[in-house]
Amino acid sequence: MKRLLSILLMLVGVASAQVDGDPLYANISSSSETFYAWRPFYSSSTEPERWRKDYLWPLYTKKGFKEEEYSRFLFFGYSTDFSPDTERDRNWLIPFYFQGTSKDGDDYLAIFPFGGTIYEFLGRDKVTFVLFPFYATSDINEVHTTTVVWPFGSKATGDKVYRFRVFPFYVNNTLEGEFVKKYYLWPVLSTVEYTNDRNPGGGFVLVPIYGKINTEGADNYWVLPPFFRYMTSENQWIVHVPWPFIQLADGEMKKRIFWPFYGKKELGTLSRQYWLWPLIWNNSTQYASHEQHRRKLVPFIHSQSDVVTEKTSQHEIGDVTSRYWKVWPLMSWERNQERSRFRTLELWPLRKTPGIERNWAPWWTLYRRTNVDGEIGHDLLWGAYRQTAGPEQFEWSLLKGLAGYKKTENNSQYRFLFMWFGAEEE
Repeated sequence: MKRLLSILLMLVGVASAQVDGDPLYANISSSSETFYAWRPFYSSSTEPERWRKDYLWPLYTKKGFKEEEYSRFLFFGYSTDFSPDTERDRNWLIPFYFQGTSKDGDDYLAIFPFGGTIYEFLGRDKVTFVLFPFYATSDINEVHTTTVVWPFGSKATGDKVYRFRVFPFYVNNTLEGEFVKKYYLWPVLSTVEYTNDRNPGGGFVLVPIYGKINTEGADNYWVLPPFFRYMTSENQWIVHVPWPFIQLADGEMKKRIFWPFYGKKELGTLSRQYWLWPLIWNNSTQYASHEQHRRKLVPFIHSQSDVVTEKTSQHEIGDVTSRYWKVWPLMSWERNQERSRFRTLELWPLRKTPGIERNWAPWWTLYRRTNVDGEIGHDLLWGAYRQTAGPEQFEWSLLKGLAGYKKTENNSQYRFLFMWFGAEEE
């Protein structure tokens, strides 16, 4: 039986311990990392201090980092075992069942919508509810919130914090020493008073008639809010005539929007530009020593490049250190430093989703070309034909060993019916 299994593995091209590109099977290892897969049913990867196992991804995933373990069932079942130095753990089936032990050692249980307590959920330290949405409480740091018939009635108190809501009739949001914001028949009337020393002032907005908010640093005016707005300050002016169709701004933020035909916004290191929203995009981000450009024709074309803006020991200004493009669902190409890869097809619309790369992408990759530091490889029809050409070696294989040839500087060999002929290189 073992002999029969080894022959079958050889026939599908998995006799070697270093196999990649096969849609069904992969077994790759290095000195510090391993990857093993029977796609799409199971894959396993390990690296220093990390490991991951996928079972028919995205159905079930289990992974670990150092002494912590985490598992996920689809996108609503979660289980986490934290460091053994603590009793902290978590078993959630969102949104119905929550059970675990908090970081402070408190056990909890909640069954939605009947009742219970949840720790460390939705940015809250603690959430307690009974027959949600009728009654719930939550805590964030020192702020305690009580909600009755969510989202209509709530009250929050804490250090310098007071919030009271009978929605939509009246809302009071106060942060002592910063602001007092109130809403009446939201969104009809809103008022604000800034009580800080940095930018004191205040005003109101009466929808859809008129509004003004004047502070020490800026003046805002609305006519038929939110459609027509004018704002001016020492470093900024903004005009909406009307929002969202025409938006203009100059200063720290620059904006030219004629929605949906054209728009451009620049703020700090970010620049976003579009035509025929949301189809065509041209975005850029400035980093310390390079600028990243991203262009999209949604959902068919995506490209990205990184251009050097500060000279380094390895690169001159204007050098392109990495480049990527995809024509979905046909093909993609990417280069990073001296390594590149081309492949077709590309059925997944996003650039790189690790679970897709591990478990599904090889099934629709009909052809792949790689260049790794000058060694060029070709893989056609899941390994039906493979070729590798480098400075010191050339090799090709048909039907994973039915026929093949390998040549080095000092030797050459032929392969037929999965057997090698010729002298082996010493």
